[in-house]
Amino acid sequence: MKKVTKSLIASAVAAAVAGSFGGAVQAKEIKLTASSSHPPIVPWVKTIQDLVVPEANKRLEKMGSPHRIKWTEAYAGALYNFQNTLEGIEQGLGDIGWVGTLWEPIKMPLHNVTYYAPFAAFDVVQLRDIATDMEKVPEVAAEWTKYNTKFLGTQVADSYQLMTKKPITKVEEIEGLKLITPGAISAMVRGTGAIPVDAGLPVFYNNMQTGVADGCIIITTGMLPFKLHEVAPYITRVNLGAVNSGALAMNMDTWKSLPKDVQEVFTGLGVDYSKTVAERVAAFEKVSFGKLPTLGAKLSEMSEDERKRWAAKLPNIAGEWAADLEKKGIPGKAIVAKFMEAVRARGGKPLRDWDKE
Repeated sequence: MKKVTKSLIASAVAAAVAGSFGGAVQAKEIKLTASSSHPPIVPWVKTIQDLVVPEANKRLEKMGSPHRIKWTEAYAGALYNFQNTLEGIEQGLGDIGWVGTLWEPIKMPLHNVTYYAPFAAFDVVQLRDIATDMEKVPEVAAEWTKYNTKFLGTQVADSYQLMTKKPITKVEEIEGLKLITPGAISAMVRGTGAIPVDAGLPVFYNNMQTGVADGCIIITTGMLPFKLHEVAPYITRVNLGAVNSGALAMNMDTWKSLPKDVQEVFTGLGVDYSKTVAERVAAFEKVSFGKLPTLGAKLSEMSEDERKRWAAKLPNIAGEWAADLEKKGIPGKAIVAKFMEAVRARGGKPLRDWDKE
C-alpha cells in the first residue's frame, strides 16, 4: 500500500518534469496487490486472477495510457483469512480483492438483505442486476466508504443447498444437526432446530470430516472445488435462494492515488467482473449438478411442499432484521421492500413475501 503511494508520487513528479521540458512521457509502473481469503478455484476469485489482473494492462495499453500495473497476487488466505476480507482491503493489506460481505452482518448489514429474505431470488443473473442497482442507494454505498473501501463490482452466488452425512427429505430431519452456516447464512435455519456452526469454505471439509459439523448450507459452486461430497455425500436441493455475498473492492487510499485513466480502467473491470462472475456461477452450478453424482454424491430434490414448509418454519427474519436496523437509524424496511419488489418485477416468484409481513 505504502509502496503504491510512493510509486505514484514518483510517477507524478516524473510526468510533471517531462511535461515542463516537452519530453516524451514514459510508462509509469504502479505496484498493486490483488488478494483474497479464498483460492482461485471459486468463480469470484478466479475472475480476479484471469480477468482483472491480466486485463488491466491490456486496457491501459489499448487506451494509450503511459501507466502499467506491476501485480503481486496473494490468494487463498496469504494475507488474511475469510473473517477479515473487509479489514484486509480497508487496511491496505491488499489493494484490490474480494470482500465477503456475508461475513459483515454488523459492519455492512444492508449488503446482507438476501440472507434475511431467503426463498426469494433464484436467478443469479437477475440478482446481479438487482444487487448492482441497490448499490446506488446512498446508505448501501456508504457501507463501503465508511470502511475506506471503493466498491467496483458486485458478486452474486447461486442458490444455497443442503449437504449432509445422512439423507434428508423433510425439514424436521435437520433438527439437532450441526450445520455450517457462516455469518448471515445462519438466518436460513432459524426455527428449524439446526445448530449453526460458523466457518469459511476453506475449512468446511475438515469440520465435517472431524465431526465439528454434520453438514452445511452451501452454494453449489463451493461443493465441487472443495470436494465436500467426500465427507457429506447427501446433497438435497432445497434452493434457499441466490445471494449477493460480496464484491470486488479496492482500498480507498489506493483508489485516490491512482491516475484518472487507471481509475477508468478499474471501473470498467468492476462491471465486467460482476457480469463474468454471475455467468460463471450459473454455468458452474449446472456443471456441478451433472458431475457430482458421478463422483459418488447422492443427489435429491426436496419437494415443493417441504420447501414451503421450511420457508414457513422460519420466523419473520426479514422483519426482525429490518426492525433492528431501524432502531439504529438504518433503513432496513426500505431495503427489504426494494429487494423484494425488484425480484417480483423481474418475474421472480418468492415462496414468502417478506416485505408484506
